[in-house]
Amino acid sequence: MDDQQILALLWQRAESAIPALAHRFGKQLYLTAMNLLHNQRDAEECVNDTYMAIWNAIPPKKPEPLRPYVYRIGRNIALNRLRFNTTQKRGVYELSLDELEGCIPAPCLEDGRALGQALDAYLDTLSKDNRIIFLRRYWFGDSVKDIAAAFRMTENAVSVRLNRLRDGLRTHLIKEGYYE
Repeated sequence: MDDQQILALLWQRAESAIPALAHRFGKQLYLTAMNLLHNQRDAEECVNDTYMAIWNAIPPKKPEPLRPYVYRIGRNIALNRLRFNTTQKRGVYELSLDELEGCIPAPCLEDGRALGQALDAYLDTLSKDNRIIFLRRYWFGDSVKDIAAAFRMTENAVSVRLNRLRDGLRTHLIKEGYYE
């Protein structure tokens, strides 16, 4: 079933929309939640909470395209659970975000929309592989080891590439005026 058919089911409030969502997006939602939480029960709960959030949001919203909307909701739910679970501990995802700390100056975090546009512009300049590696590490929270296995690279090669991507992001943000 494609995204338009799932949206139509959601608009009709048909209960078959939930299994359709699960079939189309469930695996990636679960993997993203597991990468962030490292807990099967929490990941499953986040996936179910995602379906509930989508059910409650559509209608009146009609997201186009559906795929990034679903993944964003799922990721945000998992991040909220991670914050709740790790108020005193530091998880893998926080460590990956710490890697970006040197690239993104604190004052620009106040204007998230402009930063998002600058980040999108930077990602558009990357090759497909580099973009996927960047997103897998900093959006989906994949470990360097998992990325290396997926790309048939060594962990060191992935780490070096991520370092270069962060340097490129910093250079891009300097050109965009985010640094004085």
